[in-house]
Amino acid sequence: MPVSAVHWHAKSQHFQTEADLVMLQSHLHSLIAKAHRYQAEPERFELIAEEPLRVTVHGANGDHDVLLQGGRLHCDCDGFAHRGERICAHVLGVEHHYRDRLPPDAVTWPFAAPA
Repeated sequence: MPVSAVHWHAKSQHFQTEADLVMLQSHLHSLIAKAHRYQAEPERFELIAEEPLRVTVHGANGDHDVLLQGGRLHCDCDGFAHRGERICAHVLGVEHHYRDRLPPDAVTWPFAAPA
């Protein structure tokens, strides 16, 4: 089944329709755009701890904690766990802002093949 016609659904671990893929791509585009806006305002990132890395992101709708745990970034925002994708604008922002302190696979991308 071609990747362009399917979507990996992280919660149920199966592919869904092409319409779902388009929605996911739109959602990810929005997350990336928001993370870029955060990057333009570095004061949004407050380093709380170096080891393990813990950052408070002062987001548009409140503060959110991003923590490096088990080699992966985790966020306490509703969006991080809600869709089961384990990704949000806060995690993407921290990944970019603190990239020199993170392992290369600290963010789980929905399109990535399972390890």
